[in-house]
Amino acid sequence: MHPLTTRRIAGVSGLAVVALFATGTGLWGFEMPDPGASGAEVHAFYVDVSGRIVAGASLSLLAIAALVVFASAFRSVAAAAAGPVVAATAYGGALLAAAAGLAAETVNMAGALRAADGSLGPGLGRALFEVSHVLGFNAAGVGLGVLALASAAAALRSDAVMPRGLALVTASAGVALLTPLSQLVLAPSVALLALIAAALLREPDPARSSSRSGPSTARCG
Repeated sequence: MHPLTTRRIAGVSGLAVVALFATGTGLWGFEMPDPGASGAEVHAFYVDVSGRIVAGASLSLLAIAALVVFASAFRSVAAAAAGPVVAATAYGGALLAAAAGLAAETVNMAGALRAADGSLGPGLGRALFEVSHVLGFNAAGVGLGVLALASAAAALRSDAVMPRGLALVTASAGVALLTPLSQLVLAPSVALLALIAAALLREPDPARSSSRSGPSTARCG
């Protein structure tokens, strides 16, 4: 496949991830209780917005499918820029994030479905909510952090991946995502993916992309 086609697939699928996830989470996320909320509060949340949770989780599951497509295409882009190890690391981080997100969305959806049929109790509701929250933020944050750091490493080797300034921001976000700060920076990091995807949709400048490897190439000659 032509490199520009691979970049376009990565860019379009990355934008699809952001659009689907933002829309899906927006259907119910603003009414989500804080972590550690009482069983009664969580139970009321599931009962009140169960339909929107199911609809939103369905969109988020589509976002996860799009993330797998993005990871597959981006792996080729990163490999061309920084070699197979960095590319495989980015790919693995994306799949780890996808797996954690898949678990989080399905657990949360289970709570909504049980609330809809009247079989959800406060204790079970709180347990499902807390597990989903940790999976969706802390666990998914580890995968996204690995993806972000590997992507930044590839970009610092070649402007063909993303501009250097965006790479530095991505690296900082990656470090934060590997810590408990993931609960604060995960949402902005999803928005950051939109910028990376947009950068992939532009045609790279061959002169700039090769500028960092130019001196070493000259020495080899």
